[in-house]
Amino acid sequence: MASLEVTPSRVSRRGPDPSRGVYFKLAFFTVALFVLPIASYYYAKDRYLNGDAVYAGGLAAIVANLVLAGYIIVACLEDDGSRTKAKLSEKKSE
Repeated sequence: MASLEVTPSRVSRRGPDPSRGVYFKLAFFTVALFVLPIASYYYAKDRYLNGDAVYAGGLAAIVANLVLAGYIIVACLEDDGSRTKAKLSEKKSE
């Protein structure tokens, strides 16, 4: 039966720490998710919709969903470097 001792040869390396860019993106989208819907609500209500709160609220909901969709898209497009490491390991093995 194999031993389950934790040795350096059996423990994988820690991945790279997230860069400042990751934290910046998170902070940006957090602030945007708070500020943009509220700002669009009051701006549209006072300037374009003549005090109609229903349509202004709908616009605020759309803006919040757009910010959330933008965050998801940016998160999916973020490069984690795993493809590059896989290509390098393939070249080394050849």
